Amino acid sequence: MPSINQVIETIKRCQIHHPSYVGMINGRPGEGKSDACFQIAEAQNIPANRIKRVPLMNFDVVDLTGVPSVEDGMTVFNPTKAFYDYREGTGAGAIILEELAQSSGHHQTWAAGFCLDRETPIFKLDPQVRILATGNRAQDKSGAKPLYAHLNNRIKHYDIETSLDDWCGWAMDNGVDALLIAFLRLRPELLNDFDANRRSNPTQRSWTELSLQTPTDLPTDMYLMACEAAVGEGAAAEWVAARDMMKKMPSIDAIRLKPDTMEIPKEAAVKFAVATALSMSSSSTSFPRDMLYVDRMPKEFQMVYVTDALRLNPDMQQTKEFIDWAIKNKDIFMGA
Repeated sequence: MPSINQVIETIKRCQIHHPSYVGMINGRPGEGKSDACFQIAEAQNIPANRIKRVPLMNFDVVDLTGVPSVEDGMTVFNPTKAFYDYREGTGAGAIILEELAQSSGHHQTWAAGFCLDRETPIFKLDPQVRILATGNRAQDKSGAKPLYAHLNNRIKHYDIETSLDDWCGWAMDNGVDALLIAFLRLRPELLNDFDANRRSNPTQRSWTELSLQTPTDLPTDMYLMACEAAVGEGAAAEWVAARDMMKKMPSIDAIRLKPDTMEIPKEAAVKFAVATALSMSSSSTSFPRDMLYVDRMPKEFQMVYVTDALRLNPDMQQTKEFIDWAIKNKDIFMGA
């Protein structure tokens, strides 16, 4: 099963080749389907104000088709704002049909015609408008149901698989706490441990919201309660305990002052925290000193640092420090 990044790249290329290509991303709740659709559109240089998210179940079908009225004895359809801004002549855009698998039969019938003909009773979509869709799986008890066969035949289905590397890369670009990223590297099975029988679940969405919405300076008991509310008791307890341990990691500035003598932490959680914090603050100036320190760590933590630092600063692949390291570790680096 492909990762989110693989699906994003595939749909993007198909839509660049043919804008009428309709891709649908299926997966568990909180797995990043909506964000993936936005990334697909943004990767095609579609401006944010031309990307429209349409939660289908929030609309009556008449809202999508156009509200009828009678003029000169004939029924006419008055376009609603939902799609009128994407009519012929308005230029490139993207429409994301959210929760298609949860929608009613009437919505599915409408979507089948809309995805095929790319028009409403009043106007056609601009040829450069892309259509995307998302849906949850039936086993996740989110109201998903089988799609009509003719609708299935008019869209391209992609089932996604959780990818720790994809999420970590996204999280580093979107302000997620470095310690939380390090923790989920330590406990990757908690990144998307969705169970429909639990009220709160550790998912990509809930971890991200926990990091961005919860003050880190709350008293420990309050912070634990907030974590339990977001990701459930078990995951919250593990995260809070690991966070307390990670806070004991040596100062990043101290590491860079004495990279060849600063002590390497013994605990795996702290090693992940150090490698992640170093990579997220790496620069062309710090890279040589970082590599002196990182080269003394076990291989898996070297890979964490190098992979993330190069993703954030691709030019560092040309440095002597990286080339020397890559030659010495070609067995694991080329394998990764």
